[in-house]
Amino acid sequence: MKVMATAIGGLAALGAVAVGIITMLARRIVGVRPRRQTLIVRRVGDDIELTQTDLTLAEGSYGLWFGERFAQHALIGPVLSSDGRRVIRRLLETTVPMSSEPFAAKWTGHTMSGPCEIDPNWEDVVVPLRDGESAPAWLFRGTAVDKAWVIHVQGIRTSRLVTLRSVEVAHQAGLTSMVITYRGSGDGPPVSASTLGQREWSDLADAIAYARSHGATAVYVVAWSMGAGLSLELLRREPAAIDRLALISPATQWRPIIQHGVHRAGLPATAASLVMWALGSRVISRLVGMPEALDFNTLNWVHNLALGVPTILVHSDGDQEIPIALTTRFLAAHPRVTLVKTAPAPHGWEANVDPDLFRSAVLSWLVGAAHRNVESP
Repeated sequence: MKVMATAIGGLAALGAVAVGIITMLARRIVGVRPRRQTLIVRRVGDDIELTQTDLTLAEGSYGLWFGERFAQHALIGPVLSSDGRRVIRRLLETTVPMSSEPFAAKWTGHTMSGPCEIDPNWEDVVVPLRDGESAPAWLFRGTAVDKAWVIHVQGIRTSRLVTLRSVEVAHQAGLTSMVITYRGSGDGPPVSASTLGQREWSDLADAIAYARSHGATAVYVVAWSMGAGLSLELLRREPAAIDRLALISPATQWRPIIQHGVHRAGLPATAASLVMWALGSRVISRLVGMPEALDFNTLNWVHNLALGVPTILVHSDGDQEIPIALTTRFLAAHPRVTLVKTAPAPHGWEANVDPDLFRSAVLSWLVGAAHRNVESP
């Protein structure tokens, strides 16, 4: 009896450990805190030396957050040299002088330090949400006769600064832009965990209602990463909510995204199944901090959506977080959608790596020009 009790106790302990690991993985998937890696950098003349990673080696222009609370910003240009351990890149602009002594910084796709770089007369506005909450937004007034508004939607674990790359294009077209927040996004209404678009779609719906009530004759949406899921779920529920849609490195089906992430982490496929079971469990989803369990059949906009609005997707086969194969699957199910395939870029950095193609594709989409499938040379 003593041996059996010991064995049962050991199995119970193993079970508790397994549940703890699965819960930790589930929290990582739906967690809303940014996870930007800290690098050690230093200024070298007119250039900057950084720890070499796949990200710091990527082609194009990027941002660097540094200083107290990482509040200062630098614009970083092309790679000049690398030795396998460190990389030297051109330092283009900085909000304050940089030290030649090593200091901590965070690498980012944010090429602008804030909305004032788009328009010094930008406005802070507040979007009322249907449950009595409110969400802050940035408003950039347009100059065009066209009264369409462009709403820009960030992804998970990032900030509104991500979207300034598409705001810049809309501003060039003279259109009014509103950069929104939603529950759990950057400086949006705080939550302990995301529902991957299952609930957040209503915050986008309320932002669109705000735009229409303030004079928008049409609403175009540019959505980044998880922001795509918000947009697609809104269209599944309200097909006429959006007049034109652009999706950047889009999350279009969450089950295979999670499976891919688990595989990249070197974990067995069963771990992905267990994590999705946990996120779909009423009990464990509450332990993770979610307001409700996830329905992964709903969070698949390949099969449960009739997409009737003009839509482009901007993506690349360099995306290691959301493989372009998932976007290809989405295209096969929605043949009227146009794919703009850029040069290989890390997730969400198509505008950094291939800025000319990104700008021309989004600009032509904004002004309603005819589209065709196009790839970067």
